[in-house]
Amino acid sequence: MSPPEDILKRFADLPDSAVVSTAVAWKHDNVSERTVRRNYPLIKLSERRHGVSVGYLRHRAAQTAA
Repeated sequence: MSPPEDILKRFADLPDSAVVSTAVAWKHDNVSERTVRRNYPLIKLSERRHGVSVGYLRHRAAQTAA
């Protein structure tokens, strides 16, 4: 798996249906990991891993910018 920094560099190329780890999500939105775990809609990737939809992160960014 790629480090979060590498994924953030390619974030614009990802489709909205892609799912990124919570580490990428909190670095993208500049919030704490705890905020992501408690307030974002998580998608279960495996028993102990969760992710966030790229489309959701873009939607949040557009709402914040507006």
